[in-house]
Parts: sequence; structure tokens; C-alpha cells
Amino acid sequence: MSSKKKRKKKQQVLLFFVLLICHYVFFFWLLYEKYIYAGTEERDFFLIGDSHTTKLIIFADLCWCCVVPVNATCVVVLERTLLLEFFFQFPSFFSLLFFSCTIMKHNALPSFRQRGLSLSSLNVPRRYHLPIILLRTLCLIPSVLGTLYNTQAAWGVPIRDSGGAITLKSTESDYWVANIWCVLAGYWSWILTTSMMRRWLYHYEISNAIVRLITLTVVNWSISAFVCSKIATDRPITIWMTICLILLISNVLKLCFGSSPKYHQKTEDVLQSPVRINLKSTAVKILVLPLTMVTFLTMFVALQQLDQLQYTTSQLMVNQPFGLNYNDLALTTTASATTSILILIISSWSSEGFERRQMLRKTALKFIENDNDVAYRFVIGQPPSARTQMLMGPRIETESEMYKDMLLVPASDLRGDKSHKLFEAFRWSNEFKYDYMVKSDDDVFVRWDVVRSELHGSGRKSGYWKGLVYRNMAPDALGADKNMNTDYELPILPAYTSGTMYILSHDVINLIVDIDTPQRFVSAEERNLGIWLFGYDINPIHDFRIQDGNACEADQIAKRFKNKNLRDMQVMYDNVMNNRLQCTSLDTTTCGLCYPCRGKKNDWRASNLACDQFKGVTDRHPNSYLKVSGPDVKDSLEPSIMGKNDAWIIDGLLSQRTSKFSETDDWHLLYWVCWTSDSSTFTDRHWRALELVWVHEPRAVIFMISNTLPDDFFQDYTKTGYEIHVVNFNKDNLLNWNWYFGPGTLDWLNDWDKWETGKFFYWHLTDYIRCLLLYNYGGTYMDMDALWIRVPPDNNLEFIGSDYSSLVSDREWTLDDEGLYLPQGLMRFKRGWALFREMCESAFSSYTYDPECFNCGGPKAITSYVREHQAALELAGFTILPREVLYPASYLEIHRFLLANPLAEQELKTKIVVNSWNIHLFGKMTNHLPIEKDSLIDFVLKRFDLDVPHRDTAAVATNKKNKIISSTGTWTVPMRLVGPRNYIYRYMSPFTRIPLDSIESRRRALQQPAAGRFQGLDRIYVRGGPSVVSKVKVSLEVAFGKLKIGIPPSPKFTKNTIELKDASQKDINVLLNSLIYSPSPLLAANGGRDRMNVLVEYSNGERDEVLVDVIVVESEEDGDIL
Repeated sequence: MSSKKKRKKKQQVLLFFVLLICHYVFFFWLLYEKYIYAGTEERDFFLIGDSHTTKLIIFADLCWCCVVPVNATCVVVLERTLLLEFFFQFPSFFSLLFFSCTIMKHNALPSFRQRGLSLSSLNVPRRYHLPIILLRTLCLIPSVLGTLYNTQAAWGVPIRDSGGAITLKSTESDYWVANIWCVLAGYWSWILTTSMMRRWLYHYEISNAIVRLITLTVVNWSISAFVCSKIATDRPITIWMTICLILLISNVLKLCFGSSPKYHQKTEDVLQSPVRINLKSTAVKILVLPLTMVTFLTMFVALQQLDQLQYTTSQLMVNQPFGLNYNDLALTTTASATTSILILIISSWSSEGFERRQMLRKTALKFIENDNDVAYRFVIGQPPSARTQMLMGPRIETESEMYKDMLLVPASDLRGDKSHKLFEAFRWSNEFKYDYMVKSDDDVFVRWDVVRSELHGSGRKSGYWKGLVYRNMAPDALGADKNMNTDYELPILPAYTSGTMYILSHDVINLIVDIDTPQRFVSAEERNLGIWLFGYDINPIHDFRIQDGNACEADQIAKRFKNKNLRDMQVMYDNVMNNRLQCTSLDTTTCGLCYPCRGKKNDWRASNLACDQFKGVTDRHPNSYLKVSGPDVKDSLEPSIMGKNDAWIIDGLLSQRTSKFSETDDWHLLYWVCWTSDSSTFTDRHWRALELVWVHEPRAVIFMISNTLPDDFFQDYTKTGYEIHVVNFNKDNLLNWNWYFGPGTLDWLNDWDKWETGKFFYWHLTDYIRCLLLYNYGGTYMDMDALWIRVPPDNNLEFIGSDYSSLVSDREWTLDDEGLYLPQGLMRFKRGWALFREMCESAFSSYTYDPECFNCGGPKAITSYVREHQAALELAGFTILPREVLYPASYLEIHRFLLANPLAEQELKTKIVVNSWNIHLFGKMTNHLPIEKDSLIDFVLKRFDLDVPHRDTAAVATNKKNKIISSTGTWTVPMRLVGPRNYIYRYMSPFTRIPLDSIESRRRALQQPAAGRFQGLDRIYVRGGPSVVSKVKVSLEVAFGKLKIGIPPSPKFTKNTIELKDASQKDINVLLNSLIYSPSPLLAANGGRDRMNVLVEYSNGERDEVLVDVIVVESEEDGDIL
């Protein structure tokens, strides 16, 4: 070869490496353009054929073609067609490929086919072979670690399209391309290490060669780590292209300067054959071909992403207008008209989307086709690709012209950009006037007739948000969500509603779109809605009739259909139009979320979900994080409408949903007791427990919930006017009366026969019923071993008692470390407290019920709930009374109250009545014990005795002669007026609340009597006498003060006589119970004595009189007034 040709070849090789470096520079700049801030006129996105970048590529490749023989691909014509554009952006690849083939033609035998230098041929002892091989393998560590990191990062990349000015992050494709560069870096690192290892083993001792090999590996690792630390981790291609550039330069330098004639001569001596090393061929095969392939793949992926940006990046669509039927929305929105509704149905450009739209027009949308106050639009985004636009564009335009119900928004139509599409639809809708916006999808069948009727019935509302609510859900609770896990490092998401269907009022739409800052978008549009509305204090309303899954329930209003089952929409529509159950002929074996699952093939609770019919769906076992109870601790119960959603159990008094007193100021008159034992076990102390209720509150209405007592069991008391009703229950009654809280308790009642054989079932049933009664109706629940000795100071006080457990194991669930817990023997609450519903849905669900756990539905359940929500409950009026108020003696000490005690009466007057309202006998501990004469309980029963003759049911069961319980042992008992000899009046301001600042303040407030009222041991009432008296005269007189009597109270007087006709004992005691004394101003200021006379005369000649010495005591000091 002449010197001129050699010089030309050297120039070509030099220019080849220069252009390689230029291409590297271009790639770095391309990546910089890809990640740079976008969204301004000065610097826009890199678009194919539209920027100066393309011109630089063409210029570099033209220069390349001047050196390398020109082939057809180097001809560049700037045409914007999809086919030519691809080839015009890759002239360098084809030129490199052509150049490689050209050089390879001049080498008959490639160097790779020649025999290599093995360790044995280099005289390396066999014992060093494995260590040297392992040291050489260490050069691959950076590439392996990089590949693992990029693979993991590729699976965790969220889909982002914020719609605002942000820096675009690396995509999943970037990490996969970075893996290719990792492989290339590993290959070049292996080649460099192998070559240098052989050289060092040949020229140096083994120990020196190993030191150099270790040094090279350390340098390799250090450089790789340095590059990774200096370049942002979200730019993986740049990192590994830089490492590959360093390795490329190292290999080029090794090829150019690492081959001396001396080395080649020694190699020939070793191999005993001539070796001709062709540097050009080695460079092509080791460097050029791998780099060419990786470069081509990188350019291909980059251009694909750039092409995709044109069709799927909402930033490029900001200034585009709305399209199709965007300006011809017709809604009746006059002030006098009914509520107007706008429906947005999210659809797509796909052919499946067209089929779904057609099916909805033939089925669900026919429910509203003639309504002027309802309008709908199918929402689609911009075409996702040029091919889709070419194929589906004319079809969609024809569809829009025919049906006038399409809306094209300036957002991507990809599934991952659904949130942005929805936001743009909200922005479009905000320009029109309507009351409610309903969002749904094109694969959802909605009972628009039901939705329309309910919205019209509710009228116009603000801050309205309704749907299938999810609360306190982890981002991945319902499946992996790369978007949420990456962008929101929070343990739970804000409350959100299922995307199947939800309803928003117009003002809520305005809150979402009418903001100055860009919104944040994630792929799940339903979760995005929760993020948008977080912080606006808008609480979504839960409606479990909207279902995400495949369930079909009788009252369901929104059901999603898969494409393969799309024709079932027609079946469902035909069922509705022909007055059949809407799920007839459809699959009903799947259990709907928040529906009862008995007899279904699945149970949603198995998916670790819990459902609250008011709050929504939650994670049953959430991760451990601090729980803060919300302020909503009471449920808004549905109003009762007789004949529609309610029916009478006892005419005019008790219905399935409410009672005569539940919604009035007399709610405290409701008393509930349960009895599940045989009537023969109803002893005298149980009769007296009922009497004590009427002694202190003669207007009380007692409901005896029983499955063993006959309806006329208490007729002896009803004859005297007192109200007590037996409500017989069984499984069928409880189900027919809808006496269940939700799906869990409904399944539990349906499985009654399964649980009934358990030894604790009827105790559990009592626990369940008392919670249901207080939730549905309110009032006072009491056990049959609770003895009232004084009424609470305020009729509106809602309370539960407390006691202390002596078991150390109970400290896990008690309120404090001392074992304070909440027994359920006596409770008074207004209706609607959510704690009873939530507690029962947890304890008495077929999925969680434990028939062997005695306490799981009783004190343990309610104490555990209150422990978690105590602050919110107390803020809403939930009062936990000190132990001595309702339980003056624990279950271990109560037996002494039944024992004779000479100081019992004194203890009752000075301690028990002062601090307590009730004495609980703990029947399990005392039912077998007799009440001894002169015991504390004996004094209580003697002091508070109506002396109503009644049948001794226990005696009847044992065939004893004495079957009547009364003071005379007969049905005839004389009338007697009971009252105190002395009454101490101390003025105190009316009771308002129980202070929480100290225990002593709480006790003083609870001890406070109502000023002027005769309560506790001061109670004035009649006992005995005939059941009804034709005429009764009640004469009242006071020396200095004033009296009031009656409901409502009469004007004040000093002397008065009231006549009652056909009066029962109850009527007389109601009158006497309303008596109020007030001292004269002089007595109130200075204290003193007064005298009051009460006389009761019956028309049959019976009469009795009580003279009361009134002692007026001035308050000790102003600070004592509560």
C-alpha cells in the first residue's frame, strides 16, 4: 500500500473517532433537551423535524458521508411523513454500518478468529486461575448494580402529566435504555480488563499483575461511582453514556498505544506462530458495532417518546379549544324550575368506546332522553396517535353530528391521563349553569331515573359530594399504584369516591377548576378528586348502591360491565322497563361491597375491608399510625315515613325506626330492659326494680324486650296507669323490623340457628339488642338488677357508668392503667350515636363473631371503642360517670349491701344517696343471695315501694299458696302518702354540664339536686290504694315560700287544691313529682325555716297527709354555684 493511501486511511480512522465523540456530545445535548424546563415560547419541546437539533444531526451526517462512501440513506429530505421521518433521523446509523462493512472487507481473517492467549499459555500456575478469573469478573460489578437499579426504577416510574410548567422526569423507557448502556459498559469494561490482564501477566510477575488488576478494578469502580454521584439519579442514560464514553476512550487508547512490536514478538514466541493484530478490525468489532447498535436503539426510543409527546402531553394542548358538541348544551336552569343535572360520561377514541357509547344510548340514557333539566356529554380527549386519528376521526365526527352528545377536551386520551381529561371536562362545564354534575364512565349502567328522582327530591345543595366513599385507605390498599406511592409518601389517602359514579354540586366544581395555581394529576382520577378537594372541608356522602365490581344487587344504581358482558346492559334495561327485578337473568352470586354476603360466593371482608354505612369503606387492619377521631360521632338517621320506610310495632308508640318520644324533649322517658330467661325466674327483686323507675319518674314508658314473657305479664301495673309493653322478639321479627345495623349484623341474624347453640349466645344477643335500641330510639337502657335511688340532675344528660376491673389482663383494653372500664348495665343516650352501630358491626358480624368470647360484645367492645374515640365523644356530649354514681359497690363488694347492718340506713342517707343515682346488684353475683332485713337494699326497697299488688310468678312456678305480692298479701292495699319529714333547700344555679377540670368538681356537679325538686329520699308519692279513683283532691299549702305544680308548671301559689277525675296511681304521682318549692326572698337571702303541707284525699274516703319542715340554706359562697 502506498504512503498516500496509508495517510488517507489514518485520516479516516482519526475522523471516525472524532465523529464518535461528536455523536456523544449530541446525545448529551439531546438528553438535556429532554429533561429541560418546558412550556415557554423561548424554549419549547424538541419536536421531530421542527427544531435546530434536526439540522445539527443532518449536518454531522453529511460530514460523515464525505468521508465514508455515500449510500442511499444519507440523502436527507425534510418531509414530515411518518415513514421518511424515521429514516431521516438515523443517517449516522446507516453510515456507521456501511463504514464497518467497508473496513471489514479489507480483513480476510478477523482478529477474533485467531487463537487467544489463555492463562496456561501465559505460564500462570493453575492455583492462580480461579482468583484471577474472579478478579477479572469484579469489573462487571458497576454494570450489574446499574442494571438492577434501573430495572427497579423502571417499575416504579409514575405516569405524570401535570399540565403546568414542570421538569419532565425519566420515563420507564429511559431506564430500559439505560440498561442497554449498562450492558455495553460491562462489555467494554470486560474487554479492557481482559486485555490489560493478559498484558500484565505476560510482562510481570503474577503478584505484580494481580496488584495492577486490583488497581484497575478499583479505578473502574471509583470512576463509575464518581459519575453516578455527579449526575442526577433520574437521568440514567446520561450516567451510563458518560461511563461508556470513558471506557471507549480507554479502549481506544489501549488499542493505539498498548501494542508494541516487542509485545507482539513475545506473543509469537509463545504461540509459535505469527500473529497479525489488525487494529481497525478490532476497533470495529469491539467498539464500532456495539456502539452503533446501542446508538440506534437509543435514538429509536428517544424519537418514539418525542413523537408520543405530540399526542399525549397535555402541556402542548393548553391553548387548544374544546371541540365537537361543546357549545350547544341546553339545560332548564330557571330559579323556579327543578334542579338541573349535567352528566359527564368519560369515553375514549377506541372502537370499544364507540360500542359502549352506542349501548348506553340504547339503554340507560333512555331514562332521561326527554328531560329538559338533564343533559349529558361523552367526554373524549385528543387522539392518542396519528393512526387513531386517521381511523376513528371521521367516525367520531359522524357520531357527533348524529347524536350531538360528544365533547372533545384539550387533554390526552390515554388511560393514564384520565384525570387530566376529567379536569378539562370540569373546566368546560363550569361555564354553564346547572345544580349537580354527575360523572360516570361509558362502561357503567346507571339508573338515571333513580338518580334524577333523588336529586330533584333533595333540592339545590351546596358543598354536595356523594358516591361510594373510601376513607383511610393506603395508596396500595386496592392494588399497586406506582403513581400514588411515588408522589405521596403518606400512610393514607384523603377520602375519595369511586370513579364508577359520583355526584358533585356546581360550587364544588368551581372549587376544583377556579384556582390560579396548576392542579396536580395522578393516573387514578377518583383518587385525584380526593386530592383536589382535600382541605375544603367537604365530607363525601357514602352511597353503597354504587358498585365497583361485578356484583348485581336489587337496589344498585350504578353497575360496571366488562366489554364481553356489554349486552347485559340491554338485559338490565329490559328488566327495569318490564317491572322485573333489575338483576333478573344476571349473575347475582357475587357479593357487592357493603352488602350482606350470606349465600354469596365471595365476601368483601376477606379483602381486608370494612364498611360503615355512613362513613364508607375503610381498611380493616390499617398500618400502625396515629389515629385521630373525626368530629362526626352521631349519625343522621333517615326520617321515618309510615307506609314507605317504616311501620308500627306498637301502634302510635313504637315503630321499626323510631318511637313517639325519640325526637322530642321527652326522649329520657324511654326505658329499655331485656329478658331472655323463663318467666318463672322473674322474682320480686325484678318487680321492684321496675317499681323504682316509676317511683322516681312515673311518666316513664318501659319496653320489655323478651322472647319468653307473654304480652299481659305486667297487666297488674298497667291497670294502675303505668306504661310497660312487652315486645316479643325472635329471629323473624328482628329481620322483619330491620333491627340490624348493616351487612355484618344482617348476616349474623340470618345465621341465628348457627349461633344459638353457643353457651353465650343469649348474653351476646342482649348486648346486641341494647345497642340497637339506644341507636334507633334513644332513652335509658337498664339491667333488671339496677335499682334507681335518684334521678339524674338533667334530663338531657347522656351518660354511661364506669367501674374498675381487678384483672391485670384487662389492662390491654381498659381506659387507664388502673383498669377503668365501661359496663353496660345502665346507659342513657339520645338516638343516633355511631359508636353503637360501629361496635356491633364489628363484634356481631358473621365474619368476625366469636361465640366463645363472653365479653367481646359487652364492656370490652364499648370500652375499646371509647378508648380510641374518647376526645371526640366527650366533645359531643358523651359523659363517663365516676364509678360511685351508678356502681357504688363493685361486683366483689355488692354482697355486703344485702347483709344486715345496723348502720345501713345511715350509710344510705349520708353516702349512697348523696353520691349515687343507682345501685347495681350484679345479678350473677347476688341473684342467689337473700336480701336480709335491715340491710341497705332492704331500706331502699322499703323507702321506694309503690305497693302495687301483683302475681308472684316464682311462687306460681313452685305451686306455693301465697301468689300475691303486696304489703297485705292480698289484692287490696290501703293508700299511703310517702314523703320526707325534713327537706333541705339549698339554692344552686341550674345544672349545665359536668366539669372535667377535677374529680371533686365532677362529683359536686353530680351530687347537685335540682333546686326545689323533691328527689331521692325526699320523694313525695302515693303507694297502694285502688288502681283507679273516680275523684282525687290534692291540697298544697306553704307558710312563706311559693309552690308550682303540674306539667307545664302552674303559676306560683302558697295554697292550692287540684282535683283529678278517674285518676290512677300513676296520674297522682305524676302530679306530685312535678311539685317545685321556692323560698321567699328573705329566706333565700338569710336562710331559715318554712313549713309545707301536702294532703291527698280519695273519693272512697281514704286520705293521707305529709307535713314537711323546709330548711332553707344559703349557698356557702359564690364559687360553689355550678
